[in-house]
Amino acid sequence: MKYFLFIDHPKGGLDIVSQEKEERIRKYFSGIDTIETKVALKGKEYNAIIDYAMFANLTNFDCFNCVEHCCGDAPAIFNKKIRKFILENKDRYNELTKTLDILEELGNDSDEIEDMILEEEVLVPSKYIGNEIDLCACAYTPKNGQTLCSLHSICLDKNMNPKEIIENKPLICSIWPLEIILDEETNTLYFTLPDDFTNNFTIENFYTKSCINIDFAMSPIFRRENPNGFLEEDFKPFIVTYGETLKNVLGEETYHMIKNKLLEEDILENDDFVIEIEQINRALT
Repeated sequence: MKYFLFIDHPKGGLDIVSQEKEERIRKYFSGIDTIETKVALKGKEYNAIIDYAMFANLTNFDCFNCVEHCCGDAPAIFNKKIRKFILENKDRYNELTKTLDILEELGNDSDEIEDMILEEEVLVPSKYIGNEIDLCACAYTPKNGQTLCSLHSICLDKNMNPKEIIENKPLICSIWPLEIILDEETNTLYFTLPDDFTNNFTIENFYTKSCINIDFAMSPIFRRENPNGFLEEDFKPFIVTYGETLKNVLGEETYHMIKNKLLEEDILENDDFVIEIEQINRALT
Protein backbone atom coordinates (compact mmCIF):
# COMPACT_ATOMS: atom_id res chain seq x y z
CA MET A 1 0.00 0.00 0.00
CA LYS A 2 1.02 3.60 -0.57
CA TYR A 3 -0.14 7.03 0.55
CA PHE A 4 -1.54 8.07 -2.84
CA LEU A 5 -1.14 11.83 -2.55
CA PHE A 6 2.53 11.47 -1.62
CA ILE A 7 3.57 9.15 -4.46
CA ASP A 8 5.11 12.03 -6.45
CA HIS A 9 6.43 13.99 -3.46
CA PRO A 10 9.83 15.49 -4.37
CA LYS A 11 11.45 14.20 -1.17
CA GLY A 12 10.62 10.62 -2.11
CA GLY A 13 9.73 7.77 0.22
CA LEU A 14 6.92 9.62 2.00
CA ASP A 15 4.34 7.40 0.31
CA ILE A 16 5.51 4.24 2.05
CA VAL A 17 2.93 2.54 4.29
CA SER A 18 4.53 0.34 6.93
CA GLN A 19 3.43 -3.27 7.34
CA GLU A 20 1.99 -2.42 10.75
CA LYS A 21 -0.10 0.42 9.36
CA GLU A 22 -1.20 -1.64 6.37
CA GLU A 23 -2.61 -4.21 8.77
CA ARG A 24 -4.44 -1.43 10.63
CA ILE A 25 -5.87 -0.11 7.35
CA ARG A 26 -7.21 -3.50 6.26
CA LYS A 27 -8.66 -4.18 9.71
CA TYR A 28 -10.26 -0.74 9.91
CA PHE A 29 -11.94 -0.84 6.51
CA SER A 30 -13.15 -4.41 7.02
CA GLY A 31 -14.92 -3.35 10.20
CA ILE A 32 -16.83 -0.26 9.03
CA ASP A 33 -19.62 0.51 6.57
CA THR A 34 -18.27 1.86 3.28
CA ILE A 35 -19.31 2.97 -0.18
CA GLU A 36 -17.73 1.06 -3.05
CA THR A 37 -17.55 2.71 -6.44
CA LYS A 38 -15.02 3.81 -9.05
CA VAL A 39 -13.18 7.12 -9.30
CA ALA A 40 -10.76 8.63 -11.79
CA LEU A 41 -7.70 10.42 -10.40
CA LYS A 42 -4.60 11.63 -12.22
CA GLY A 43 -5.87 10.22 -15.49
CA LYS A 44 -6.51 6.68 -14.24
CA GLU A 45 -9.59 4.82 -13.00
CA TYR A 46 -9.52 3.06 -9.65
CA ASN A 47 -11.82 1.00 -7.49
CA ALA A 48 -12.79 3.15 -4.51
CA ILE A 49 -13.71 2.19 -0.96
CA ILE A 50 -14.96 5.23 0.92
CA ASP A 51 -15.22 5.70 4.67
CA TYR A 52 -18.26 7.92 4.11
CA ALA A 53 -19.06 8.63 7.78
CA MET A 54 -15.81 10.59 8.09
CA PHE A 55 -17.15 13.12 5.56
CA ALA A 56 -19.47 14.34 8.32
CA ASN A 57 -16.51 15.30 10.54
CA LEU A 58 -16.52 18.95 11.54
CA THR A 59 -13.94 21.12 9.79
CA ASN A 60 -13.05 24.79 9.56
CA PHE A 61 -10.47 25.58 6.93
CA ASP A 62 -10.01 29.16 8.03
CA CYS A 63 -6.57 29.67 6.54
CA PHE A 64 -6.93 33.40 7.10
CA ASN A 65 -6.87 32.99 10.88
CA CYS A 66 -4.35 30.17 11.16
CA VAL A 67 -0.69 30.49 12.09
CA GLU A 68 0.34 26.93 11.26
CA HIS A 69 2.58 26.60 8.20
CA CYS A 70 0.81 23.80 6.37
CA CYS A 71 2.68 24.69 3.18
CA GLY A 72 5.96 23.85 4.88
CA ASP A 73 7.69 22.47 1.82
CA ALA A 74 7.18 21.74 -1.86
CA PRO A 75 4.09 19.50 -1.95
CA ALA A 76 4.54 17.75 -5.29
CA ILE A 77 6.38 17.80 -8.59
CA PHE A 78 4.59 20.58 -10.46
CA ASN A 79 2.96 19.70 -13.77
CA LYS A 80 3.26 21.60 -17.05
CA LYS A 81 -0.12 23.28 -16.72
CA ILE A 82 0.78 24.85 -13.38
CA ARG A 83 4.18 25.99 -14.65
CA LYS A 84 2.52 27.65 -17.64
CA PHE A 85 -0.05 29.29 -15.38
CA ILE A 86 2.71 30.78 -13.21
CA LEU A 87 4.59 32.21 -16.21
CA GLU A 88 1.37 33.67 -17.63
CA ASN A 89 0.78 35.40 -14.28
CA LYS A 90 4.38 35.89 -13.17
CA ASP A 91 3.97 39.54 -12.12
CA ARG A 92 1.11 38.75 -9.72
CA TYR A 93 2.83 35.53 -8.61
CA ASN A 94 5.96 37.50 -7.74
CA GLU A 95 3.99 40.28 -6.08
CA LEU A 96 2.54 37.73 -3.69
CA THR A 97 5.46 35.35 -3.13
CA LYS A 98 8.57 37.45 -3.95
CA THR A 99 10.03 34.18 -5.27
CA LEU A 100 11.25 35.68 -8.53
CA ASP A 101 12.80 38.64 -6.71
CA ILE A 102 14.66 36.26 -4.40
CA LEU A 103 15.96 34.20 -7.33
CA GLU A 104 17.14 37.39 -9.05
CA GLU A 105 18.86 38.56 -5.87
CA LEU A 106 20.65 35.20 -5.76
CA GLY A 107 22.24 36.02 -9.11
CA ASN A 108 19.86 34.47 -11.64
CA ASP A 109 18.77 36.39 -14.75
CA SER A 110 15.23 36.31 -16.18
CA ASP A 111 15.98 33.52 -18.67
CA GLU A 112 17.50 31.33 -15.94
CA ILE A 113 14.51 31.95 -13.69
CA GLU A 114 12.07 31.02 -16.45
CA ASP A 115 14.04 27.82 -17.11
CA MET A 116 13.80 26.99 -13.40
CA ILE A 117 10.04 27.39 -13.39
CA LEU A 118 9.76 25.18 -16.47
CA GLU A 119 12.23 22.49 -15.45
CA GLU A 120 12.88 22.32 -11.71
CA GLU A 121 10.68 19.77 -9.92
CA VAL A 122 9.48 22.30 -7.36
CA LEU A 123 9.86 25.43 -9.53
CA VAL A 124 13.13 26.48 -7.92
CA PRO A 125 16.33 24.54 -7.09
CA SER A 126 15.65 22.36 -4.07
CA LYS A 127 18.66 23.88 -2.24
CA TYR A 128 16.70 27.12 -1.90
CA ILE A 129 13.54 25.55 -0.41
CA GLY A 130 13.51 25.96 3.35
CA ASN A 131 16.48 28.32 3.18
CA GLU A 132 16.36 31.46 1.02
CA ILE A 133 12.84 30.51 -0.05
CA ASP A 134 10.94 29.42 3.03
CA LEU A 135 7.87 27.21 2.62
CA CYS A 136 6.56 26.14 -0.80
CA ALA A 137 7.60 28.40 -3.69
CA CYS A 138 3.90 29.21 -4.22
CA ALA A 139 3.10 30.05 -0.59
CA TYR A 140 2.89 33.57 0.79
CA THR A 141 2.19 35.16 4.17
CA PRO A 142 0.10 38.33 3.79
CA LYS A 143 -0.29 39.23 7.48
CA ASN A 144 -0.18 37.90 11.01
CA GLY A 145 1.82 34.82 10.04
CA GLN A 146 -0.88 32.88 8.18
CA THR A 147 0.07 30.97 5.02
CA LEU A 148 -1.89 31.19 1.78
CA CYS A 149 -1.50 29.83 -1.76
CA SER A 150 -0.58 32.29 -4.50
CA LEU A 151 -1.95 29.97 -7.20
CA HIS A 152 -5.35 29.85 -5.48
CA SER A 153 -5.33 33.61 -4.95
CA ILE A 154 -4.51 34.31 -8.61
CA CYS A 155 -7.33 32.01 -9.69
CA LEU A 156 -9.76 33.93 -7.48
CA ASP A 157 -8.43 37.25 -8.86
CA LYS A 158 -9.32 35.94 -12.33
CA ASN A 159 -12.79 34.76 -11.23
CA MET A 160 -12.02 31.14 -12.11
CA ASN A 161 -14.50 28.42 -11.21
CA PRO A 162 -13.69 25.56 -8.78
CA LYS A 163 -12.70 23.17 -11.58
CA GLU A 164 -10.18 25.70 -12.94
CA ILE A 165 -8.80 26.39 -9.46
CA ILE A 166 -8.21 22.68 -8.86
CA GLU A 167 -6.54 22.27 -12.25
CA ASN A 168 -4.06 25.03 -11.45
CA LYS A 169 -2.92 23.62 -8.09
CA PRO A 170 -1.26 20.33 -7.14
CA LEU A 171 -3.93 17.75 -6.26
CA ILE A 172 -2.56 17.29 -2.76
CA CYS A 173 -3.06 21.01 -2.08
CA SER A 174 -6.65 20.97 -3.31
CA ILE A 175 -7.86 17.85 -1.52
CA TRP A 176 -5.89 17.91 1.77
CA PRO A 177 -6.65 16.61 4.42
CA LEU A 178 -8.50 13.78 2.67
CA GLU A 179 -6.44 10.63 3.13
CA ILE A 180 -6.15 8.39 0.07
CA ILE A 181 -4.37 5.05 0.33
CA LEU A 182 -3.55 2.97 -2.74
CA ASP A 183 -3.56 -0.82 -2.85
CA GLU A 184 -1.64 -1.41 -6.06
CA GLU A 185 -2.40 -5.13 -6.20
CA THR A 186 -6.15 -4.56 -6.46
CA ASN A 187 -6.03 -1.08 -8.06
CA THR A 188 -8.07 0.19 -5.11
CA LEU A 189 -8.10 3.56 -3.38
CA TYR A 190 -9.22 3.78 0.25
CA PHE A 191 -10.64 7.15 1.33
CA THR A 192 -10.89 8.49 4.87
CA LEU A 193 -9.94 11.52 6.98
CA PRO A 194 -7.24 11.80 9.65
CA ASP A 195 -8.69 10.91 13.05
CA ASP A 196 -6.22 9.50 15.56
CA PHE A 197 -9.01 8.29 17.80
CA THR A 198 -10.37 5.81 15.24
CA ASN A 199 -8.01 5.28 12.32
CA ASN A 200 -4.47 5.85 13.59
CA PHE A 201 -2.79 4.94 10.31
CA THR A 202 -3.10 8.20 8.36
CA ILE A 203 -0.04 10.20 7.38
CA GLU A 204 -1.21 13.32 9.24
CA ASN A 205 -1.45 13.81 13.00
CA PHE A 206 -5.12 14.60 13.53
CA TYR A 207 -4.95 15.94 17.05
CA THR A 208 -2.77 19.01 16.43
CA LYS A 209 -4.58 20.05 13.22
CA SER A 210 -7.03 22.66 14.48
CA CYS A 211 -8.93 22.83 11.18
CA ILE A 212 -10.03 19.18 11.53
CA ASN A 213 -10.18 18.93 15.32
CA ILE A 214 -12.71 21.26 16.89
CA ASP A 215 -11.74 20.18 20.41
CA PHE A 216 -8.14 21.24 19.86
CA ALA A 217 -9.23 24.48 18.13
CA MET A 218 -11.25 25.41 21.23
CA SER A 219 -8.48 24.45 23.67
CA PRO A 220 -6.34 26.89 25.71
CA ILE A 221 -3.21 25.40 24.08
CA PHE A 222 -4.40 26.45 20.63
CA ARG A 223 -5.72 29.81 21.82
CA ARG A 224 -2.34 30.68 23.30
CA GLU A 225 -0.81 30.37 19.82
CA ASN A 226 -3.79 31.72 17.92
CA PRO A 227 -6.05 33.91 20.11
CA ASN A 228 -8.18 35.21 17.20
CA GLY A 229 -9.28 31.94 15.58
CA PHE A 230 -11.17 29.70 15.06
CA LEU A 231 -14.85 30.33 15.73
CA GLU A 232 -16.77 27.26 16.88
CA GLU A 233 -19.83 28.19 14.81
CA ASP A 234 -17.71 28.17 11.64
CA PHE A 235 -17.03 24.45 11.86
CA LYS A 236 -19.04 22.55 9.24
CA PRO A 237 -19.02 18.95 7.95
CA PHE A 238 -16.13 18.20 5.59
CA ILE A 239 -18.51 17.34 2.76
CA VAL A 240 -19.97 20.84 3.10
CA THR A 241 -16.80 22.92 3.41
CA TYR A 242 -15.23 20.97 0.54
CA GLY A 243 -18.39 20.36 -1.51
CA GLU A 244 -17.25 21.79 -4.86
CA THR A 245 -13.77 20.36 -4.41
CA LEU A 246 -15.14 16.86 -3.82
CA LYS A 247 -17.45 17.12 -6.82
CA ASN A 248 -14.59 18.12 -9.10
CA VAL A 249 -12.03 15.65 -7.72
CA LEU A 250 -14.14 12.55 -7.00
CA GLY A 251 -16.94 13.31 -9.46
CA GLU A 252 -20.53 14.51 -9.02
CA GLU A 253 -21.88 10.95 -8.80
CA THR A 254 -19.50 9.95 -5.99
CA TYR A 255 -20.19 13.18 -4.11
CA HIS A 256 -23.94 12.54 -4.20
CA MET A 257 -23.46 8.90 -3.18
CA ILE A 258 -21.67 10.09 -0.03
CA LYS A 259 -24.15 12.90 0.64
CA ASN A 260 -27.18 10.65 0.21
CA LYS A 261 -25.69 8.00 2.49
CA LEU A 262 -25.08 10.57 5.23
CA LEU A 263 -28.67 11.79 4.91
CA GLU A 264 -30.20 8.29 4.74
CA GLU A 265 -28.44 7.24 7.94
CA ASP A 266 -29.32 10.51 9.73
CA ILE A 267 -25.64 11.32 10.21
CA LEU A 268 -26.36 14.72 8.65
CA GLU A 269 -29.52 16.66 7.85
CA ASN A 270 -30.36 18.81 4.84
CA ASP A 271 -29.90 21.94 6.97
CA ASP A 272 -26.27 20.94 7.51
CA PHE A 273 -25.60 21.57 3.83
CA VAL A 274 -26.43 25.27 4.08
CA ILE A 275 -23.20 27.28 4.02
CA GLU A 276 -22.44 30.88 3.15
CA ILE A 277 -19.28 30.17 1.16
CA GLU A 278 -17.20 27.05 0.56
CA GLN A 279 -13.49 26.95 1.29
CA ILE A 280 -12.44 26.93 -2.35
CA ASN A 281 -14.17 30.26 -3.00
CA ARG A 282 -12.99 32.09 0.10
CA ALA A 283 -10.70 35.08 -0.35
CA LEU A 284 -8.59 37.23 1.94
CA THR A 285 -10.55 40.26 3.03
